[in-house]
Amino acid sequence: MKFRIRLLFVLLGLLLGTPPLPTLAQDIDSPTGMPTGQVRVVYFTSPLCSFCQQVEERDLPPLEARYGDSLYILRVDTTTSLGQRLFQTAWEQYAVPLERRGTPAMIINETVLVGAVEIPTQLPGLIADLLAVGGNDWPTIPGLEEAITLDAEIEEADGRPLWRVRFLRDLPANAISAALLVLMIVLALALARPALWRSQFLTRVPLWVKLGIALIGLGVALYLLNVEVTETEVFCGPIGECNVVQGSRYAILLGFLPMALLGVIGYAAILATYVYEQWLRGPYAGAMLLVRFLLAAFGFLFSIWLTYLQPFVIGATCIWCLISAVTMTLTALLNAESGWGALQTLQKRGWKGYLRMLQRETRRTAVAVAAAPVERLSATSSRRSDARKRSGRRRR
Repeated sequence: MKFRIRLLFVLLGLLLGTPPLPTLAQDIDSPTGMPTGQVRVVYFTSPLCSFCQQVEERDLPPLEARYGDSLYILRVDTTTSLGQRLFQTAWEQYAVPLERRGTPAMIINETVLVGAVEIPTQLPGLIADLLAVGGNDWPTIPGLEEAITLDAEIEEADGRPLWRVRFLRDLPANAISAALLVLMIVLALALARPALWRSQFLTRVPLWVKLGIALIGLGVALYLLNVEVTETEVFCGPIGECNVVQGSRYAILLGFLPMALLGVIGYAAILATYVYEQWLRGPYAGAMLLVRFLLAAFGFLFSIWLTYLQPFVIGATCIWCLISAVTMTLTALLNAESGWGALQTLQKRGWKGYLRMLQRETRRTAVAVAAAPVERLSATSSRRSDARKRSGRRRR
């Protein structure tokens, strides 16, 4: 019991403990050209930097008061994960020498200013010159849209928690997503209770129902993958913002793997375990119980993380994603009994003992399959003999 609880909490901690990152802007286009009517400056700062504090308190307030909305200074805190990533990317993008890489630093119209001397002496002139020609675009720093979006969200929040602002953007769909999230977390904790995964109701669910649930999940994943590949809009229905979710940075895992493709792989692997166990019955077919449960459990916990991201980080809900989360939840529940049983056996016997047990089961299955035709032939012969005897009695 303690082993199961610890395992679930570790997996949940790994997924839910991931710090939320800001969502991509859905209404901010990439810079296309001038004029913009505004001078845009990226300012890299740090709360640990005394020169940054000097620039912030002495040099920037007069400029912001003078130019108002015509001057947009985007402050990027280099002590955050996003700020650190943009900081390093900017230096590489503009080939800044190592000895000049520090804070405070500004990038304005492809010009890099570093230090408490360059910024106050050169920035006012650059702002005046750029306003005279109609303004400038944002510097070409990969990933800068995230910082722009986060800055806009902080301004919109006006002191309120960011998660609340994001949640209220799509309240009906986000409320459904939050309710499902609570249910999934409760079920994840309940999976550690033997009373649930030994339930007779779960063991009586027919195979075709389990296959149907996995096929629905696979169909949803294939549809979303097609949307990703063809770059078309998602049909979302009366509630939800599926296209916002699909356009967020969370639709791509590790920067290159579409989340929908991961879903296709997961559901296809689960279906493959059913086929191998029930029809192919190859070597170690019994291990499919454990493999399927581990796949479903990982997919279930991963779905909890994705369901959390939608209302509280992205600020929008994809109904298709919720359907996939439901199918993965059901798959995990329906395979809980056999999966936990296999894990218990593995824990007691170790890998070697577990594999030997599977080998014995494979041999017994092979013998039973080989004996089945003989038994059917014997049964058929017996029925024919009985029929001849009854026919002889009637003639007499």
